Amino acid sequence: MADQRILLGLGFFLTSVAGGVLTYLFQRRTWAHQHEVEREEREHQRVVELQEQERQQAIKIFEEISTLLDKRLYRMRLVHWAARRRVKGSDHDGLAAALDGYREVLLDWNDNLNRGMALIEAYFGGDLREQLEELYDHYAAVGRGLDQFVGDVGTVPVDDLEVPPLGHRLDRLSTEVYVLNLRMLHLLQQGKLGQSAPRVASPAAAQPVLRFGDQGPAVRHLQRALRRAGHVPQHIDGLFGRDTEQALRAFQGAHGLAPDGVCGPDTWAELPTGGAMPVLSEGTGGEIVVRLQAALTEYAAGRWITTPGRIDGVFGPSTRVAVQAFQRWHGLSERGVVEPHTWAADLGAGDITLEAGVGLRFVSDGAKPWYAPEGRSNDPAAPD
Repeated sequence: MADQRILLGLGFFLTSVAGGVLTYLFQRRTWAHQHEVEREEREHQRVVELQEQERQQAIKIFEEISTLLDKRLYRMRLVHWAARRRVKGSDHDGLAAALDGYREVLLDWNDNLNRGMALIEAYFGGDLREQLEELYDHYAAVGRGLDQFVGDVGTVPVDDLEVPPLGHRLDRLSTEVYVLNLRMLHLLQQGKLGQSAPRVASPAAAQPVLRFGDQGPAVRHLQRALRRAGHVPQHIDGLFGRDTEQALRAFQGAHGLAPDGVCGPDTWAELPTGGAMPVLSEGTGGEIVVRLQAALTEYAAGRWITTPGRIDGVFGPSTRVAVQAFQRWHGLSERGVVEPHTWAADLGAGDITLEAGVGLRFVSDGAKPWYAPEGRSNDPAAPD
């Protein structure tokens, strides 16, 4: 009987101890899990707060850059309108006041130029910073034209004064600002900011050494680059013939390189991009189509006349008709498709080609900022 009591007591003790230990272990595991969940929630909340802070800062940068672009564009328009009124003999043209306002905006612009590009790259990515840098260059080019016009208004007799088509160029700047703003808003909506923002496309692999007799995509790449540098080979056919060698020697001589007719690393480093522009046809769209429509509109007067009508980034029937008019003006095949020969055709304003007017940053060895609807293929002009 005594043994049974001892065994019963011992069993009760062991059961209590084991139960306590198991309860403690289970509670500890529960506490650890709860602690981990709370830690993850705190970390998630911290990330969300940082992302929101980044987003709010990006919104401020967007507003700052967008406002500055709009202010300079508006002041440039005021100067242009005032100068035109003076040409027409108005007694109250307001040119002096317009120039004062424009100079004030320019001071703010120049004070924030590098800061603005650095902030854009940090929050919206290097790809957008390159687009902004290109836009700044276009502002500077139009600004030089405006300065020349204002200077001529004060010195050249009215009868001898030729009014430049600055209105079209200012409209085009407005379109470029719209496109830039739209891209920034899309990045804000998608949350692609900071480290998640689009980076600059990595440079292409080193190009091979090319000489007379070579052929293939690399030679076509070289021929396009030579054409863009102003040294035009007779054909862009991927065959390194005497015409390509002659153009290459001329380019090398003009850039302080040994004119040996061999394209090596030093020559490649001096050449502009030789990538192909994308082929555009009805149904494609995006930023590149906006730029195409703007170019076909700006230079149409007195040339191919027909314009796309709306600048909306959609390659529709009216844009196809405008492309056909441009091709007809050049004696090209009127397919209404923007392919290599069409890209290489000039706009009738100096040596500016269609591809130069639209922008060489759209070449196919970088990012393609355009789209093709489902069921259509992106048909490059020639493989590189």
